[in-house]
Amino acid sequence: MAKKMIAVLLVCIVVMAALQVSSATESVKEAKYEAKFEAKYRLCYEKCEKECLEKGNGQSFCEVKCDEDCGEKEAADKLHIKVKN
Repeated sequence: MAKKMIAVLLVCIVVMAALQVSSATESVKEAKYEAKFEAKYRLCYEKCEKECLEKGNGQSFCEVKCDEDCGEKEAADKLHIKVKN
């Protein structure tokens, strides 16, 4: 009986370890996926802000405008839809 209990315990440990590895792998994939969109957002924001400021708009206006525009583009990209420019 004790051998069966130890075998069950070992099987549980192996299953939990496998689940933990799977979870860690998913976290890495998710981080890479989010990093891709973070980089796109940052490039969009920097370009938008530069163009906005060159047009003579104020810093606060440009921050809000570019955050909304680039956030919209990021969301559309994640949902695989096209946004009018």
